[in-house]
Amino acid sequence: MKIVVNGLEVWYNSTPALKNVSLKVSGGEMTFVIGPNGAGKSTLLKTIASIVKPRAGVIYIDGKLISSISPKELGKIVAYVEPHISKSIPSTVLEFLLTARYPHHSTLSFTTPRQDLEAVEKVSKQLNIEHLLSRRLDQLSSGELQRVLIARALIQNPKALLLDEPAAFLDLRYRLEVLDYVSSIVKVNKVICIVAIHDLYLASLYADKIIVLDYGEVVAAGTPDEVLKEELLEKVYRVKVHIVNINGRRVVIPVEPIERISL
Repeated sequence: MKIVVNGLEVWYNSTPALKNVSLKVSGGEMTFVIGPNGAGKSTLLKTIASIVKPRAGVIYIDGKLISSISPKELGKIVAYVEPHISKSIPSTVLEFLLTARYPHHSTLSFTTPRQDLEAVEKVSKQLNIEHLLSRRLDQLSSGELQRVLIARALIQNPKALLLDEPAAFLDLRYRLEVLDYVSSIVKVNKVICIVAIHDLYLASLYADKIIVLDYGEVVAAGTPDEVLKEELLEKVYRVKVHIVNINGRRVVIPVEPIERISL
C-alpha cells in the first residue's frame, strides 16, 4: 500500500499553499510532516483526504487516482483527524464513535452491527476512553476530545490514517500512549500513516520517515538520520536546536530562537 503525490499545487485565492509537492508514503511506516506555521502541513493532509481540491497535480493510493474514488469508498480507505471540531455536536461519545463505521454499511442498514460495537469497545479500551462513552461531546475536556477523535479514526479501520496535530491538548502521558498505540497499529496492519505535527521531539521519537515543508515546498525528505540535522532545522524554524542520541534515535531539543523579538 502506497500513497504517491506528484506535482501537487494548492492555492487559497491568490496565495500558494503547496508548490510542486511530490512524495511517496508506504504502509507500515510512521511518516511525519514537519515545518513552521503556514508551511502547508494541514493543507497537504486535507488535499490527500480530498477535503481540499488541488489546482494541479495528482494523488494515487495503491495505484488508484484518489479523485476517481467515490466519497463513500474513500471513507473506507482514508481517515483524516483534524485538530479541532465543535463540541456542540448533539451526540454522546458512543454515538459519535459509531459514525466512523457508516462508510462500511449498506444504505439500507438500520441497526448497529455487533462488529461495530466490538470495534468501539476494543479501541476505547486501548485509548482509555471507556469511561467517556456515555458522556456528551460538550462535557469533554480538550484532551479527552482529542483522544475520542483519534479513536474514531482508528475505529474506521482505514488503510490510510492522516493525523493533524494528534498531540494537541494531550498531557505528556497521553501523547506517548496515543502515539505508541497508533504506531503499533500502523506496523502490524501495514497502514499508511501521515502525521502533521509541530512537536519536533515527538517527531524524532516516532518517525520512520520525515518530510520537511517550508513555504509550501518540500525542502527535505528521508529517514530521521537523513533529515534531522541542526543546520537544516535551524534554517527552517529559526530556532537553535541540539540533536542528542536517546536509545539509538536522534532526538531534537529546541533551545532558543535565533532572532529574539524586541520588546
